[in-house]
Amino acid sequence: MSLVKKLCLSLASLLGVLGFLTGAVWLSIAEEQIEFRSGDLLLRGTLLVPRRIDPTPGVVLVHGSGEVTRKSMMAYAWLFALKGHAALAYDKRGLGASEGLPHEWREFSFEHLAADAAAAYRLLQARREIDARRVGFFAASQGGWVVSLVADQVEAPDFIVMASVSLSTVAEDRLFGREAQVRHAGFEEAAAGEALRLLRADHGVTRTNSGYREFIEIWNEYDDRAWFEEVYAGADPEPLNSDHRQWERTILDFDPQPLLNLIGAPVLWVFGDPRLDRFSPVALSMSRVSAAQSAGACYQLIQVDGVGHTLEPEDSGGLFARLKVRVPLVLGIYSWLDDLDLPDACGAGAHLNRP
Repeated sequence: MSLVKKLCLSLASLLGVLGFLTGAVWLSIAEEQIEFRSGDLLLRGTLLVPRRIDPTPGVVLVHGSGEVTRKSMMAYAWLFALKGHAALAYDKRGLGASEGLPHEWREFSFEHLAADAAAAYRLLQARREIDARRVGFFAASQGGWVVSLVADQVEAPDFIVMASVSLSTVAEDRLFGREAQVRHAGFEEAAAGEALRLLRADHGVTRTNSGYREFIEIWNEYDDRAWFEEVYAGADPEPLNSDHRQWERTILDFDPQPLLNLIGAPVLWVFGDPRLDRFSPVALSMSRVSAAQSAGACYQLIQVDGVGHTLEPEDSGGLFARLKVRVPLVLGIYSWLDDLDLPDACGAGAHLNRP
């Protein structure tokens, strides 16, 4: 037999094995399109349930900010399903197949989004194939702030996984993001300082409904700066009594930490590289996680080098670069989930991919 034929047969055998394993995985997990009510709205999503005799743990996946649907959470849903957890990902209100006004994803209410997450949680608890005592949350970015508000709506969740979630106020998050935006565009410290001064003045107007003249004076002082066009791109200053400013007042100083303390569930915090995440103040959040650990909070920390806010590699390393990050990250999450069944579920944390 020629070498070419041998190689072809070997490749065919490998593909056959991979096909068999893939088919076995698909057959071991049932996929169901579901709907549930949150107040007056009908929300829709996808539920993945491992096929097993005993009731399974469950997890509700709560998306981050922006115009996103269940699709943004399905990779993590499969991650949990392959671990043996029933996983529910749903479309944010007003998007995808879920009911709601089309602008609600933009001018959101944390309380409304938390009510949606709580409704999904109760749905999982009511399913006979799911262990009602072992249902938790996976939250991405802004979703962590949303999950922090479920304490007064559901029984204490069994666990929470926070992926790139800021342990900070919304205002702190925005100040960090503004400085990171200006510096990433190539501007120096002086430009970042000016951008922060303007944003702090803007926040002051929102909080107090005063100081608008001073804010406009700073705006006019900086509107010919090179960094200004990078940040505002021809936008006009937000009017004093605009609907947007009134809405922003309701979220600007929202702080998730006291609410998470009330929940008391074990929490796994997963962060990217502080040097690469331009949306979340990772260093600040990690210091607060560590302080909460020292104070007795059941927190564990995983920090992954070389990735930004999405926990994906920043460079174009292709499949190998993604696997280099994904494999240890998935194994870290799986290990933490396994440890939840131990008498002492709170560990000192882990650091992935650091030489």
